[in-house]
Amino acid sequence: MRHHPSSGPRFDRRLVAGLLLLTMACLLATMPFCLMLINQRAASTVSESHSQAVGLLRESETRGELDSAHEYNRRLFSDGSTVLGEAVDPWSGSPSSVSEQDDAYQSQLDSPADGIMATISYPRLGIDLPVRHGTSSSVLAAGAGHLYGTSLPVGGNSTHSVISAHSGLADQLMFDRLSLRQGRIGDVFYIKVAGRTLAYKVTSIEVIDPGDFTRFAIVKGHDQVTLLTCTPYGVNNKRLLVTGERASMPVQAPEPKDAPGDDSGIWIIVWIMAVWLASMTAAFKAVCSHIRPGGVRRAVRGQHLMH
Repeated sequence: MRHHPSSGPRFDRRLVAGLLLLTMACLLATMPFCLMLINQRAASTVSESHSQAVGLLRESETRGELDSAHEYNRRLFSDGSTVLGEAVDPWSGSPSSVSEQDDAYQSQLDSPADGIMATISYPRLGIDLPVRHGTSSSVLAAGAGHLYGTSLPVGGNSTHSVISAHSGLADQLMFDRLSLRQGRIGDVFYIKVAGRTLAYKVTSIEVIDPGDFTRFAIVKGHDQVTLLTCTPYGVNNKRLLVTGERASMPVQAPEPKDAPGDDSGIWIIVWIMAVWLASMTAAFKAVCSHIRPGGVRRAVRGQHLMH
């Protein structure tokens, strides 16, 4: 008995091409979000590893790091800063920025030797990043950076530290939610440095021009930290400043473990699952609609004739 090709499911090239395009569309729609979750978790892991390494240091080492940083800040307040950011000295003959050439600065908060000076967490917005010296492109590609020329992030009267991070990257969530204007007056963020945790309550949110450095000035008697990123989201021609004033714990600010959390990661996972579920449902329906009607019945009838 001859076998008829039409006795079973048959797929044409248009169906195969459609399924491939559907799969590619799903990958394009969900891959950036997958990478965001992966990179966000990786940054948090780096911060956790740094905190664990700091915990292994002797108390005398961390105390020495803090004493040196406080002295650095006192000199900065007294003498002022002539350079802010990653300026390059045109007369040095070196492509390195001023901050990279400043050994006194690079030696601050350099224990343990992992290149991280502190960590920044903003629980309500899901921010948890390591903070490194300077704001070079390589530093900001891996997390947050401390703006050279501002106070080191160790707290104390007459200090103003500025911490910067990217927003709008295709595969990473850093200060994105700040750029999207989701920060609020009264929010609390935390700096962990040399085994200490410092809380800051947001007191102002401003948008400035990129060349406006006046908002970074130290205010005598105040202990401030400003989070700096680009805005509007995706345009990036302005700068967003989220400034916090030092707050005591747990009276003025909750302990980090008690601070309002973030559930955006759950919604990202739900979005990814929904896209793939919808695509698989569409693919299943397309395959079923391309199976020739009666094909299964002919196959069954052929089997009866053979008996």
